[in-house]
Amino acid sequence: MSSIQFDSQPATEEVNELARQLHLSPVLATLLYRRGHRDVEAARKWLDADLSQLEDPAQFHDMPKAVQRIRKALYGNERIMIHGDYDVDGLTATVLLLNFFRMIGADVDPYIPSREEGYSIGESSVRRILERKYDVVISVDNGTAAIDEVRSLQEAGVDVIVTDHHHTGPVIAPACAVLNPRLEDSGYPFPHLAGVGVAFKLACAITESLSKDRKLSNELQSFLIDAASLVALGSIADVVPLVGENRAMVRVGLKALLESRSPGMRALVDVLGASARNLRAEDVSFRIGPRLNAAGRMGHAKLAVQLLTADSYGEARKLASRLEKLNSQRQQVEADLFIKARDQLLADPETPNRRVLLAHGEGWHLGVLGIVAARISEDFRKPALILSDQEGRSRGSGRSYGRIDLKSVLDAASAPVTRYGGHAFAVGLEIASARLPELQQLLDQHSQKLPNLGPHLVSVDAEAPLSHWSSSELRQLARFRPFGEGNEPPRFLARDVRIGSGLRRIGPSARGLCFTAIQNGVALRALAPRLGARIEEFVKRPAAWQLVYSPRLAARAEHGAIELLVHAIERVVQEAGEEPPSQGDKA
Repeated sequence: MSSIQFDSQPATEEVNELARQLHLSPVLATLLYRRGHRDVEAARKWLDADLSQLEDPAQFHDMPKAVQRIRKALYGNERIMIHGDYDVDGLTATVLLLNFFRMIGADVDPYIPSREEGYSIGESSVRRILERKYDVVISVDNGTAAIDEVRSLQEAGVDVIVTDHHHTGPVIAPACAVLNPRLEDSGYPFPHLAGVGVAFKLACAITESLSKDRKLSNELQSFLIDAASLVALGSIADVVPLVGENRAMVRVGLKALLESRSPGMRALVDVLGASARNLRAEDVSFRIGPRLNAAGRMGHAKLAVQLLTADSYGEARKLASRLEKLNSQRQQVEADLFIKARDQLLADPETPNRRVLLAHGEGWHLGVLGIVAARISEDFRKPALILSDQEGRSRGSGRSYGRIDLKSVLDAASAPVTRYGGHAFAVGLEIASARLPELQQLLDQHSQKLPNLGPHLVSVDAEAPLSHWSSSELRQLARFRPFGEGNEPPRFLARDVRIGSGLRRIGPSARGLCFTAIQNGVALRALAPRLGARIEEFVKRPAAWQLVYSPRLAARAEHGAIELLVHAIERVVQEAGEEPPSQGDKA
């Protein structure tokens, strides 16, 4: 059985019409068609998504209450706290509203709890709010489930406005206003906003309200456009679906990021060097996001807030250098902890039979547990929970695998858990360490209905020979960006490819492979991040192969050079007596 999944389909009149009307090649028109964009005008709108396509923030049922309370605070010179969160989504949402309120003259302070204090509005947050006599608290990327804490604040005379995007139970915080597109009765038609997206909607609604009282300054108008760069950072980092208005905001925001007036943003982009000329969502995911996250993981998230609100480029560069050091520390701690978790699971004879994995250890660093959980789930192809044991309590994170709803599994197994939250693909939890065996037993019991994962299948969008690609065609392909959740990077199939010169192992632990892919006289550099272990197979068995790949402009090569990112590779022809290709031929 092949691990490459490709439903060959002849060209249809719809594909031809897309190609003609949108001036696309048949390959890219096929890609549009397979992604569900089959109407010409709808496809054109999708390709050219911009801020004119955004939904009206007034559709939130609680938006009028939120705006009215904030107007009262503004005109009454009341004290406002922006209560954020330590991940990139929460950080960018905090900075967005902080900059906005400072610009319009509000008395505002940011507050982001440490990881030790925990997620959302907790007891320490309530104490701080009451001690410092804030009149209004605006939560960003949290707060919907902080029922007791919000009730305490409201009863003490502090009005809480929740802006959030997380799933919750049937009971929500009794706040002055709750803006959460995931709530069934939110009134908002698009449920996939990130926390920073909801914060942006609040800023837009306040701006609209204030514009009725006074003419908007050019500075404020420019800010609202600039804010799209923060929305792009937070949305990409939080892996929300890049569809609908998320696509529009991220598409515009990536361009705004390159032109941002913010010294902190400029310092972040400078980390990327020359590649920033074509800033991609992948650059945010793998280069900018981890550096911002390093503040909350290895130190305190307020360092990232200081960077993003820095007044001068010199100050921003110093803060960016500190983040770079923290990120290097994070990488080493993560690598060490991954080995400990992996070895613990490999030593457990029950691991192969389990559908959801659980690993824990004394004093494991809280800041990297989510990353380690993601790596473990990918390596074992199962959802994984990774916890740190400290003073009789265990806290940590879980990451799903594939399309498995880990939050639903945890809902069913939550009896011994002190508290938890999250969504289908990422969860956080706390539990008494003594009850971990009970949790594992319940996970085993309630995960039995999860699907048996067969061989890893690599899907293909369209067939395209290596000769198809040119710089101009890649520019057309760039119109499909940003790529990410809900708009995965396209994968193409090339048949009868030979492996040429330069075959060698690359990357951390030599997990990857680099080689020259040759087809009908066209030779392109190819990188396969996870094929290093198969190098002997390619040396000993020269043959024709079929590749699943994504084309891209090489970052450090001469102008216009094209290279391939290889996702899967299989033999085309099996010689007599040879075994079929491995089902693990995943790049």
